[in-house]
Amino acid sequence: MNVRERVVDVLAEVVAELLRDDLRRVLLGEDVRDGGMLGLSRAAMRDPALGLRVLATPLTPATNLAHATGLALAGRRPIVLLNSATALLEGYAALRELGRVGATANGERAAPVLIVAPTGPGFGLGGDGADSPDAAIAAVPGLRVVVLGDASEAPASLRAAASFDGGEAPTVLLLPRALILRELEAHEYKAQLGRPLGSARVVRPGAAATVFAVGATLDAAFAAVEASGVDAAIVEVSGLAPIDETGVLAAATSGKLVVTHAGGRSHGAGAELVALLADRAILHLDAPVLRVTGDDGPFTGRDEFAGLPSVAAIAAAITRVATY
Repeated sequence: MNVRERVVDVLAEVVAELLRDDLRRVLLGEDVRDGGMLGLSRAAMRDPALGLRVLATPLTPATNLAHATGLALAGRRPIVLLNSATALLEGYAALRELGRVGATANGERAAPVLIVAPTGPGFGLGGDGADSPDAAIAAVPGLRVVVLGDASEAPASLRAAASFDGGEAPTVLLLPRALILRELEAHEYKAQLGRPLGSARVVRPGAAATVFAVGATLDAAFAAVEASGVDAAIVEVSGLAPIDETGVLAAATSGKLVVTHAGGRSHGAGAELVALLADRAILHLDAPVLRVTGDDGPFTGRDEFAGLPSVAAIAAAITRVATY
């Protein structure tokens, strides 16, 4: 019998492993001593040896981030578990200060803080629980911002983010709500990414067009390519800041490009990606770069999935660029 496990439950085990592997790591967040809203600290709290490094804090994001910054400067490796990515908007000033620490220290100090937060539609909560503030977070200088696109890579992405292999810049790992309650068989979860965190990767080859899928839109992009009947490549773009420019531009040679992401069109996460393609891939372009998004919102719990682009809308964009 194959055992199926929810993404959030597997991530909870990874969080506990991270604490065991490095004594410098500590957890911060609201209700984390009770498991946290997503249950990501539940496995850690089952281990008495880890409990002293699980620090419950009020849901005051600026205070949480300031505390985490201080701990990082003192040699710790804080992991901040948030109930929602929108909490970072409330703590935006502290987030900006966190991003500045390394950039203004001339290499003399760093603040390797990892922030893990759910984003976008998926829980039926509406309001803040359906928003996708990814672009606003990625706009903060000095941050590394990565959004999960493939549920099977969730454990490997969390491990890679916590390792700071690419440098000790403070890192935000965004977990789309549409992905993290899924159940996969144990063998489907990838142990290692096999590539640098945040790098773009071609997940489906194709010559007639290219779809750049950000975050939770990856599955819809696959369905849309099948529905369109176009031989289109699909590129997963997980790095929002910095964007993997080399990987993205290398995949743009079809000249017929579609970018799709969660959240509204206005100042959405794909806008910078489209600007990059229009600027640096101009000699390849044979059609306008099309962006397919969700609605702008705000959303109630009943309509929050309008915050994700539909398969039909992505398929229509693929057909339009392929026949331009």
